[in-house]
Amino acid sequence: MIYIVGAGPAGLATGLFLLEKGYKVTILEKEDKIKSTACGEACDLDSLKMLPFDSTPYFERVIEGLKFIFNGKYFYVKTRGVVLNRQKWLEGMADEFMRRGGKIKFSSKVIKVDSQYIYTEEEKKNYELCIGADGPLSVVRKFFGENCAFDVGSEYEIEYKKDDDFLEFYLSKKFSPHYAWIFPKKESINIGVIGNFSMLDRFLKEVKIDGKILAKKAGMIPYGGVEKFVKEGVVLIGDAACMANPFSLGGISPAIHAAKILAKNVVNLKRYEEEIKKHAIMDGILMKGRKAVEKLNDKEMEIIFDRIDGKEFREIKYRDIAGVLLHFTSVPKFYNISRALLHSIKWGW
Repeated sequence: MIYIVGAGPAGLATGLFLLEKGYKVTILEKEDKIKSTACGEACDLDSLKMLPFDSTPYFERVIEGLKFIFNGKYFYVKTRGVVLNRQKWLEGMADEFMRRGGKIKFSSKVIKVDSQYIYTEEEKKNYELCIGADGPLSVVRKFFGENCAFDVGSEYEIEYKKDDDFLEFYLSKKFSPHYAWIFPKKESINIGVIGNFSMLDRFLKEVKIDGKILAKKAGMIPYGGVEKFVKEGVVLIGDAACMANPFSLGGISPAIHAAKILAKNVVNLKRYEEEIKKHAIMDGILMKGRKAVEKLNDKEMEIIFDRIDGKEFREIKYRDIAGVLLHFTSVPKFYNISRALLHSIKWGW
């Protein structure tokens, strides 16, 4: 029997891919129902289309691109994506998973995994394959003795109508060491920061958005991957494997890519690990881009945005930024940010 621990995006995506391959799968979920955790809810369209599941009924907003903003100036990237109703999307995938013959055992909290058994609060289960998809605080990951890096995201959903079909990323260090965001939905927005709620309140005041707070969420974002994705008959995927893109901190797209790779390699788990480590979702440029953003100060940001204000990123010419590079303490910062951004657009936010 194949058991998946966790009925989040990684667990449900993996379950659907495995059913498509003809395997029998049971998901163990600690909650008594499907429950979405904190998330910006955005994903690129190409990654969603990989799923053996129609996600279109759960699109809250179709996105035309990404906009990067500093002190009122911006550049943008044209790329297609969506903001999901993540709760209904997960419920839809769960219903489809069960309709196709998969089983979900709710209120089945896994407390330990070893080389032979999965232990819940009530029983132990012998497994052929155990897939850890149980999120940032993964119990399954403890079997590996693995740790990974984390960020914390804090977010409000606010009743607010926004006309612009772009995801907005605000880069000033006065809001966050990484970024703040505004993602539009149908009749609301997700607004958040990589940081705590006091930082989010400061950002909210700065952008002068006033509306009823519909939801308040915070969560850990594990990124950068783990050293080992496979140990005996146990594998890690999604947030349990710290797969979030280190540059964008998006987690849905990497989980979908990894789920497809895992389903293809069930009979050769070592191959799964090898493919994941070589795959574009784990490319080292993403971590280099992250570190470059963290080192970029607001003075450098101001110089950059003065030169490229209003431009589409892929249309920026060398002559637009030649003078900018003279102001950088390290030219590779700009180079690594550019490469990480283009890589994320190609392979998933």
